[in-house]
Amino acid sequence: MKYKAFFFDFDGVLVDSVEVKTQAFALLFEKYGTDIRDKVVVHHRNHGGMTRADKFRHYYKYFLRKPIDDQEIGRLSKTFANLVIEKVISAPAVPGAEDFLQAYQGRAHCFVISGTPDDEIREIVNQRGWSKYFIEVYGAPVTKHDHLRILLKRYALHPKSCLFFGDAISDYDAAIILGVPFIGILLDEKAPLLKLVPDVQWVKNFYDLL
Repeated sequence: MKYKAFFFDFDGVLVDSVEVKTQAFALLFEKYGTDIRDKVVVHHRNHGGMTRADKFRHYYKYFLRKPIDDQEIGRLSKTFANLVIEKVISAPAVPGAEDFLQAYQGRAHCFVISGTPDDEIREIVNQRGWSKYFIEVYGAPVTKHDHLRILLKRYALHPKSCLFFGDAISDYDAAIILGVPFIGILLDEKAPLLKLVPDVQWVKNFYDLL
């Protein structure tokens, strides 16, 4: 089939940057003790695609059992961004990712739909020199489902003429709800997504697709 469009999550799908963010969450919460820090790390690894703001709300409510307001979320988010942006920009690409993007440049529409904040993911893509590969790049706070729905309509794309590459349940749900075929980019058989959707189609990297 000749695909007209590809949608990509970013961290863990195009760039090997998941652990960069894991380390940042661990650093932010280590002052609360190893038990809280370890709970945060486990939750983060099992909930890829969830926005950091929602993760902060979850960690405060269920782990720290204390309130958090928008001002504190903003402060934490800014600190988090300072910890990760340069590291994500310099993180290695998932094997075959850039070759895949180069192969389809000009042949299909490519989009990034990430859980990273809008301005941050655009800066990262631009600083990596990848803006040329993508028609549009989007992030939080708009959900992946809403971004995908809007882009399908804006570019008059039939869902079956597209593919969504992701590694998290939020990616899978957005694709399946809107009828877009989904392929997981997953490290191995222990990936969290496989625990939730054991029969999902997946590969380890883009060389398997090319």
